[in-house]
Amino acid sequence: MWNSSFGRTARLGAAALAVGLLLSASAATAQDKTLVVGAAVFPDNLSTSTSSFAALSLAYQTMDPLVLRDNNGKLLPGLATAWEAVDPQTWRFTLREGVKFHDGEAFDAEDVKFTLDYILDPDTVYGSKSRISAIDGVTIIDSNTVEITTKAPFPTLVRALSDIPIEPQHYHAAVGAEGQAAHPIGTGPFVFGEWTPGDRYELTANPDYWDGAPQVDRLVIRQIPEGSTRLASLLAGETHIIEEVPVDLIPRIESDDNVAVAAVESTVGLILTMDTRQAPFDDPKVRMAMDYAINKPLILEQMLNNTGTLLKGQTLTSNTFGHNPNLEARPYDPEKAKQLLAEAGYPDGFKTALTTRSGKYLSDVDISNAVAGMLSGVGIDLQVDVVEGGVYSKMVKAREMGPIHMVGWFSLGDADFSTVWFTEDSGRAYWKSDEYEELFAKARATVDQTEREGYYHRMMEILHEENPSVYMFGLPSIYAQSAQLSGWGPASDKILRLSKAALN
Repeated sequence: MWNSSFGRTARLGAAALAVGLLLSASAATAQDKTLVVGAAVFPDNLSTSTSSFAALSLAYQTMDPLVLRDNNGKLLPGLATAWEAVDPQTWRFTLREGVKFHDGEAFDAEDVKFTLDYILDPDTVYGSKSRISAIDGVTIIDSNTVEITTKAPFPTLVRALSDIPIEPQHYHAAVGAEGQAAHPIGTGPFVFGEWTPGDRYELTANPDYWDGAPQVDRLVIRQIPEGSTRLASLLAGETHIIEEVPVDLIPRIESDDNVAVAAVESTVGLILTMDTRQAPFDDPKVRMAMDYAINKPLILEQMLNNTGTLLKGQTLTSNTFGHNPNLEARPYDPEKAKQLLAEAGYPDGFKTALTTRSGKYLSDVDISNAVAGMLSGVGIDLQVDVVEGGVYSKMVKAREMGPIHMVGWFSLGDADFSTVWFTEDSGRAYWKSDEYEELFAKARATVDQTEREGYYHRMMEILHEENPSVYMFGLPSIYAQSAQLSGWGPASDKILRLSKAALN
């Protein structure tokens, strides 16, 4: 026979146990705060050689540069506490003392020289090499001081160094570049835990970080390619920050008190780059026809809800030094496009393809599909190929991006950082102009800002005249965050700066 008092006791005991487990779980959660980020795309590995801000954002969780940028692009001391120009071609950097790598080894000038020498070695394939290619040599003055000499006056050296994570010489010597990519060690705010390509990156807080221990114990960055899925994860409390919020989902966020939109103006120019090495895009008339055939203002309104800006016939956004205010975007003129195609020998159009990623840029797939629809109106049959971030990275390394590919070039406020990608040395250019190359070199070799601006204005004219790309939009960076989160804000360069982020 069932004993009712025993049953009640058993139920009470079970309830007490359940409450105890819940309290223990809550206490564990309070002690072990895990910040989870929903990223739009991942690189295919953790190598610092990959030239994308998605890759750099992951690298800067474990590593630091000599010079930091804040979310608005302002330069701040990093592993260097100070820098000064000794002469027009020599810069002296004073290094931060007492900093240690995650394995306990001390950071010093040897690591700075090693990193820069390694990148500049002709045999090293490194995506951001072109940004510091004007460096002529690195000299160690003492353990806390280095001097960097340049081939000519190099006005963007300090800003360029903010894109170069400093790596440990001793660790590279032991495991090589592949070992460092597989298990990164640096001086950064978080320590490598586990990397699952295409899925997640797990890290723990560095309690000895020189800028103070992070406010959370663990960091998990998850790749969630689809925008609606990223938002669902935020609304469900599975993530605390999500990247690249689709414009059409913003009202859903604004209607929920537990989450909020976090947006910032970026300096990325979204463009459609054509492979000018092969037909039909070796013909300037075809490239011009592409420009006239795309109704960019309509896409801006319908796909981006006017949250971005129309690029004015150039790759630079209007908030960038070097932007040419005298240029305008070509108007939508499908009849002009048809005429140019006929003159180029394609009266019936042609078939081609566009490579893009999903979630890398705001509404990237929607924009690509809209472009395909508009090009069909002038006889161009465009296939949209959506690839994963890892596949895209491999295509970049092989310099085989397909006939057309969507890419966003960040200027970080200075034309040098965007214009470099159209130079032959960048390894990313298909089109080549001797005049453009000459002007780029001149702009890098003077500290006279008026002179530099003149060079960049002419370079923008060349890009406008020859049209190696269709210049689409200046994009904002739109994130969303949990109301639990404090101490974090969106960045114009898309770098996740998370060491001060706290969960309340």
